[in-house]
Amino acid sequence: MSSSLSMSKIFRAISDARPGEHEVARLCLVGAGPELVRVTRALSAEVADDHADGATPDALPPAEFPRDASLAGRWDIVVLVAAGCTPADMAPIARAVRDAGRQVIALVEAPYGEWIDAAGVFDDEVARGLDGDHAGAPNLENRIVRAAGDGAAALAARLPAVRRAYCDHVVLANASQNAVIGSVVIIPGADMPAMTANQVRMVLKIAAAYGEQIGLDRALEILSVVGAAFALRALARQALDFVPGFGWALKGAVGFTGTVALGETAIAYFEAGAPLQVSHMQRMNQQLERARSKLPGFLQRRLASG
Repeated sequence: MSSSLSMSKIFRAISDARPGEHEVARLCLVGAGPELVRVTRALSAEVADDHADGATPDALPPAEFPRDASLAGRWDIVVLVAAGCTPADMAPIARAVRDAGRQVIALVEAPYGEWIDAAGVFDDEVARGLDGDHAGAPNLENRIVRAAGDGAAALAARLPAVRRAYCDHVVLANASQNAVIGSVVIIPGADMPAMTANQVRMVLKIAAAYGEQIGLDRALEILSVVGAAFALRALARQALDFVPGFGWALKGAVGFTGTVALGETAIAYFEAGAPLQVSHMQRMNQQLERARSKLPGFLQRRLASG
């Protein structure tokens, strides 16, 4: 790993990865009947007992939600569960929440175009379902992460239902940054420290979302994880030197896909409940070395020569 990845960059990555002093965003679900119960249970699933107070969303029928902005502002994000409620029920609630400077999300799981218009909900406030993919439309968890803004990390650490959406957001953001870095940095090797620092920051943020303590010892362990990705990028760089004309574009693609792969690996690892261990990362690097040994000889020599 390049010596240019200085301790100052590692400390900066640690600082960026910590959830910070942001309060956990307060959520309120507004709806009726079984649909409100279903959504409340889905978002409250697996909340730890010591995080239950302040993390689990409140649930109210439309008639009990305050129309006064000063009272509606007690919640940071208000989710309107469309099923079982009329637009007339929800329109004044949406206005009160916006007047309070808070975020509105409408969970509209059926093709209720007229409902959306009548309730005065904007397209970028609509979620098309819980979890999973919904024909390319954002699901509720993704909308919540976006609405939480800077407080999304703290929310993800305490509300498991939105954790994966937050981690996917972190992976995509860092992969996009690395794609740009790989595409625009011309000096050979100059992009490596920046891309590696991004990957360290990404994995640390994922660790924090799963409740792992973030400190220097954990950052040094994560450097072992990123080491494998660093070597793969170096290998790809050598191969791309043989691609005339479009090497810059391919290097950007390698930066993007390599970062996504590392992020997905980190998410799967923490999903399994396993803390980072140096021995595990050493095994990853051994697997990388075995993969390198199967490469054509000229690529092995170029990679070894740096």
